[in-house]
Amino acid sequence: MDLQHIREVFPLEFVTPIPGMPPVVIGMTNVRGSVVPIVDIRLLLELPQAETLPPFAVVLRHEDYQLAILVDRSPEIMSVLPEQFEATPHGSPEDSEASRFIVHGIVRIEDTVHQILDVTQLVAYLDSEETTENV
Repeated sequence: MDLQHIREVFPLEFVTPIPGMPPVVIGMTNVRGSVVPIVDIRLLLELPQAETLPPFAVVLRHEDYQLAILVDRSPEIMSVLPEQFEATPHGSPEDSEASRFIVHGIVRIEDTVHQILDVTQLVAYLDSEETTENV
């Protein structure tokens, strides 16, 4: 994701569950006096759920919207050249609906493939009534 959307990375110590939220929103936490919803991106991408709560969260900001996503480790900041970026083919049957919408592309670094999330699309997807009804 674009670095401009990352507010901070913090160790996740406490999550308050909120009844009635879509399953991808696992709860809320307090980050420097702001109440921030926490999203399990694995559920959106239909990946296997972690057995325990991941140790970190990344607070993302898009305009006035703020949310945190769970991460297994503190993310690295990587510079990516335009020629390293590969757009992902949208509509692949094995991808989840959310994945087709929020994964902007991939970057291959050595033997690892990194998915690049589009934070604008992620916020739009989470904000849609369709997500609230169908997730």
